[in-house]
Amino acid sequence: MTEATLVKVGPENLSACGIGCTINPRHPGFGPKVEWLRKRFDEGLRFLLFRDGDGKPLAFLEYVPGEFVWRPLAAPGWLVVHCLWVYPAGMKVGGLGSRLIQACVEEAKQADFTGVAAMVSDGPWMAGPEVFLKNGFHLVAAADRFQLVHRRLKEGAVPRFREIRHTATVDRGLHIVYAPQCPLLIKSVKDLQAVAAENGLVVKITELDSAAAAQRAPSYYGVFSLLWNGRLLSDHYVSRGRFRNILRKEILPEMF
Repeated sequence: MTEATLVKVGPENLSACGIGCTINPRHPGFGPKVEWLRKRFDEGLRFLLFRDGDGKPLAFLEYVPGEFVWRPLAAPGWLVVHCLWVYPAGMKVGGLGSRLIQACVEEAKQADFTGVAAMVSDGPWMAGPEVFLKNGFHLVAAADRFQLVHRRLKEGAVPRFREIRHTATVDRGLHIVYAPQCPLLIKSVKDLQAVAAENGLVVKITELDSAAAAQRAPSYYGVFSLLWNGRLLSDHYVSRGRFRNILRKEILPEMF
């Protein structure tokens, strides 16, 4: 049976534990994510990691006080989950996602937070609602393809989605708004720039530099938005192949 040890990752052991979702320091998103994490620890970010006996990651949970969430949410007084990820090897162990969530809930109790909230989705690049619902969470709101779930521990304001329609950029052309909160986004940004250049297009890149900026992002995912003339084309990682399809269907016909 695979050994699973829970580690609380912080600035003192980040170099030894890694960032969870990629263990390759040569990955283009590794360095930016490490730097992003070091800054966020000062804002109260928590990072729980299950590792096997060889130190390889099995599952992790990243969460923050609601005031510093990198999603368009208003959740002061709550702990808010950014990311829950269980590796295939961790799935063989079983129950690691629930154990991480329960550890987060227990911390919220000890630290007197109102509760724990999470943005979930049946779509890509975000945990689904099932693992939270079976751990005592309840659906409280929905927006686009996303749902907001919470587990209340005491009385207080309910977390909510922020209004994002007024935040969409009016810039003409292609525009990517992103943050290295997800290290895999760095590769997507580079790939999109390359494919755009193949078609004679220049992409404006805006890197979000604070939680406040992410809370005003033009998509509910918060840390990635692909826009064309101010219109949202994608709210998550885009591969080269998918971007070529978007160019063919959504962008090039408007140019010629």
